[in-house]
Amino acid sequence: MSKSITLQVIPFDQPVGSFLLSVMQVPELIRISRADPRKFDSISMETVGGIQREPSRKRIGEIANYARTADAAFPTVFLLALDDGCYTLDDKSIEIRGDGVADIVDGQHRILGLREADIRDEFVVPVVFLLEATEEQRALIFATINGKQTKVPASIIYDLFGVTETRSPYKTAHEIARALNSMDSSSWFRRLKMLGKKTPGSLESLSQGTFVKFLLPHISKKPDAVRNILKMHDKPPAEDDCIFNQYFREEKDSTILKILINVFDAARNTWPEEWGNPSKYTLTKTHGFTGIMKALPEMVQKGKQKQDLSVKYFEEVFQDVKNDMQTLNMQFTVTHFPSSAVGEKKFRDMIYIAIERI
Repeated sequence: MSKSITLQVIPFDQPVGSFLLSVMQVPELIRISRADPRKFDSISMETVGGIQREPSRKRIGEIANYARTADAAFPTVFLLALDDGCYTLDDKSIEIRGDGVADIVDGQHRILGLREADIRDEFVVPVVFLLEATEEQRALIFATINGKQTKVPASIIYDLFGVTETRSPYKTAHEIARALNSMDSSSWFRRLKMLGKKTPGSLESLSQGTFVKFLLPHISKKPDAVRNILKMHDKPPAEDDCIFNQYFREEKDSTILKILINVFDAARNTWPEEWGNPSKYTLTKTHGFTGIMKALPEMVQKGKQKQDLSVKYFEEVFQDVKNDMQTLNMQFTVTHFPSSAVGEKKFRDMIYIAIERI
């Protein structure tokens, strides 16, 4: 028979929803909580699971060792989400029924560290409960806490916006990255490190986080503000300095995807050997990718003037760059394009010159 526990609570409200503040003994916290790490399924090409990152054994061990010390302190709240059916609430208390019924929204490593430390009943910690939250709410709270305060891999933060129901620049950028990685006709097919982790034996050379980071400013310079405006069912203002902003506001995300497909197909067609061999060449690594993304506004604007954003147009730009590289005896290696801002700027500037000549 599953156990139950009754806790005194203090309710409070914030813009995202209602919360309950309480305290509880560590063994009870461990018993009722569960973590559901987010994972990338290389077969289905989908990210699955909950909102948590994969736990770090090193971090868990560090917390366990600290928890065993005489001056251990855990004053920061643990945030748990409870679904309907596992609790009963009255004015001043909550009864929680069952083991592993509370999803960890924030505090996964602390809970796993405390479990490993085998902390006894006298250790009491503060806990905040979020009741019947949607997956979107849990993801946004986790992303906000860990994206703004505690460093978590950007790929996980951006991926979590994919579970949200509200349209946003983050969601659009994430969906585009996922589409490019999962479409077998895409030049980025199985080439992005989803959730920031490389699949063994793969050609993955760029993280999902990096892809989204450099795509976002082309959609909106104020993605948080735009997300909030859209959540209130209002129309965000135009951002004319963002080349994809009009497509986003008109909900033409497929157009953004098509342009990016054309850009990177053109790069792959121009440099097939370099694109297909990321272990030797840097074209599909961070500074090669960012060089293209930083030159993208000028490429797109020139293409719009020519009324041509086809693969052929972008190939014309890149072929001009390739000709210059051949003249200068340059290759996509760290010798000619250093793994730094210097390398990406050098590539970007060569693209600028090619655009001016077309």
